Amino acid sequence: MGMLVYIFHSCHTPYQPIKVNLNYKEVPHLQNWAHDAKELILIWTSRIGKTLDIDTYPRNIDLNIIKSEEGIAFTDSNSITVSSHWIEKHPQDIGLIVHEVVHVVQLYPKFEPGWVTEGIADYIRWYIYEKKPLHWFPEGEAEKGFEAAYRVTAGFFAWISEYKQTGFLKILNREMKMGNYNEEIFLRELGKPLDDLWKEYLIFRSSYFSK
Repeated sequence: MGMLVYIFHSCHTPYQPIKVNLNYKEVPHLQNWAHDAKELILIWTSRIGKTLDIDTYPRNIDLNIIKSEEGIAFTDSNSITVSSHWIEKHPQDIGLIVHEVVHVVQLYPKFEPGWVTEGIADYIRWYIYEKKPLHWFPEGEAEKGFEAAYRVTAGFFAWISEYKQTGFLKILNREMKMGNYNEEIFLRELGKPLDDLWKEYLIFRSSYFSK
């Protein structure tokens, strides 16, 4: 009798280690912060990929700490740049690196809508990495406050993930990754238009956090 052989093919990209190219030559006094940031990238890049259900992202990441008196940090493709003045004034703000690594993993074909792009990055930075509770996030404006981006939108996304649909951010990210974002995704996946979900979120906050 012949032997049956089953061959399984994974739908995911084989594991590839993360490499960080660190440059802090302009600010050698920030060496320790730079190496801590590098370790954070090595640990969190794959975690972010799993959180967003992405396995096609750069494994070779540049981290540049530059001498500058303005700005905080920015990401261009696989390159993260952090300004020295911010580190000197806020040395404990290592979590900003997680926000920037999210942008490396996202690599959306277009930035807009920016509130989604930045909201996802801050959601992972503050809610997943920093483990901030929902009441910590700022509330935002009554009308279309979700468009404030960053921590305001991050709180909205945290509420959706916790009380509406756990996997929604993966679905939203997939649409952004494909360049197919449409506001209808909220109605389709969560059963309500975006504006109505925002109103519900504000009512939730008022009921639970204003006592």
